[in-house]
Amino acid sequence: MKLFNDQATSAIANLDAADAAYCAKLEQRFAHMGISSKVASDAVCSLVEADAVPQVGIWAALPNAFKGLFPQKSATSVAASDTFAPAQEALA
Repeated sequence: MKLFNDQATSAIANLDAADAAYCAKLEQRFAHMGISSKVASDAVCSLVEADAVPQVGIWAALPNAFKGLFPQKSATSVAASDTFAPAQEALA
């Protein structure tokens, strides 16, 4: 099913092969979602004009992506035996 209008089709034609393939998948998804041709075409044209078509590739979560999400280990961390001491006393 051809969902994109001529303007969107010509905008996609100017993309590299990977980005054009991504947009072709978008066309299929938009069609299955029941999105109108005009809305789908406008959305793809906006992505192309803003150079915001997601890049195709393998993405890896590098350690610096998680900086600030987890608390820093401190020098005075509690030992595991100290943590479980009350539970051991309760069982005795």
